[in-house]
Amino acid sequence: MNNDDVWNSNNIGSIDKKINQSAKDNLDGLESSLNHMKLMDLEEFQIQAKEMIDDCSKEEIKKVLKLLIEISRNSYEEE
Repeated sequence: MNNDDVWNSNNIGSIDKKINQSAKDNLDGLESSLNHMKLMDLEEFQIQAKEMIDDCSKEEIKKVLKLLIEISRNSYEEE
């Protein structure tokens, strides 16, 4: 089955692939927006960030919080 067949098919594997590709495209767009954050609407950015957090497991959220703690500590050490 070639790539066009996957996108035109309605079987469960094809649907999963479409959903995953859409999610990846959304993440790529959000990552690109980070580079232009001054131009981005803060409320929309916060909504997208909240949706991402809501999709995270407890372990994933712990990793993110540890990273934020490390960043905060580094900023205090630099001052």
